[in-house]
Amino acid sequence: MKQHILLILIFACLGNGLFAQTTVDIFINGTKAGQISLNADQNTGGISYKKSVYKKIDRLTVEIHGKSVDGGYYRKVQVIGDDVAPMLIASETEGAVGQFVLTDSKLIKRLTKGKPITLYVEKTPANTKSTEAVTKVYLGTLTREK
Repeated sequence: MKQHILLILIFACLGNGLFAQTTVDIFINGTKAGQISLNADQNTGGISYKKSVYKKIDRLTVEIHGKSVDGGYYRKVQVIGDDVAPMLIASETEGAVGQFVLTDSKLIKRLTKGKPITLYVEKTPANTKSTEAVTKVYLGTLTREK
């Protein structure tokens, strides 16, 4: 039964990928844990990881491709736990556009316990004279399979 559900989800993601504007790759300890494709107005969806495979999470890497990394913006990833306020704000990795490496001990502890996190990217215009507002784009929710 789980295989059928997984297969349906894969086909849905592939079908959705044709119209997606943002693709988010998640790497746990350097191994690709999943990928999600999101439309501009989408604010649900996520990636799940297996407890048995990723017991020891040391590093979480988020790579963003698509519309969310285009243009002259300063980008930061916001990690939201149980609260509305971000538990972590991480800047973009220098020299790697759209890549964010998250190694915060609170975040790692939360993931090893199996608690979900929600990721957003905050885009601030690089031009200080710009009147454009800071935008926040949903990147997905990372959860552990039961």
